[in-house]
Amino acid sequence: MRVRDKRFDGYLKGAGIVLATICAVLPFVMYYDILDARPKPVASGITVRDPLNRTNQKVVRETHGNRGSAQAQTGEGVDAMTTATTAELTGDRLKQIEEASKQPFPGKPVFLLREVVGGLVMIEDESGYWFVEKGSPLPDGSTLVAIERGADPGSFSIKTSDGDVITRTN
Repeated sequence: MRVRDKRFDGYLKGAGIVLATICAVLPFVMYYDILDARPKPVASGITVRDPLNRTNQKVVRETHGNRGSAQAQTGEGVDAMTTATTAELTGDRLKQIEEASKQPFPGKPVFLLREVVGGLVMIEDESGYWFVEKGSPLPDGSTLVAIERGADPGSFSIKTSDGDVITRTN
C-alpha cells in the first residue's frame, strides 16, 4: 500500500480556515463600506434640504361649491360661456360680435397668503391651498419674487413678479 502524504491534508485544512475567516468577516466589511459611501450632511444652516421635495406640491381641499374667502371679483357683464361654434356672419351675428368685444376681461385670480414657514409660503385660492417658494409660479400667472417679514410679530408679505405685494391675512 501506498503511504498517504500528510502535507496535502494540511493545505486543505489551511485553505478551509482561510475561506471560513473570509466568509465570517465579509458582512462586516460590506456594512462599513456602505456607511462610508453615504453622503455627508450639509454643514451650513443656510441651505435647507427638503427630503419630501415639496417644490411643486399642490394640496387641494374639498370646497363643496363654496369659493371660500378668496372670492374673485368678476365683472357682471362677463360672459362665462366658452364656445367653439361658428355660424354665418349675418347682421345679428356681427352685432353680437361687436357687443362681445366690448365686455370687460375677467379679473386676475385672487389668492391669499396664509402662512410662511421655513422659506415655504402657504397660499389659498378657490381650488385650495398651495405651498410655493421663491421662483414658483402663482395662480395669477406671476412668480414669487420675495418673502418679507413685517414689522409686527408673525406678519409677512410676498412680492410677485407683477409688482403686487400681498400681506398675510388670518
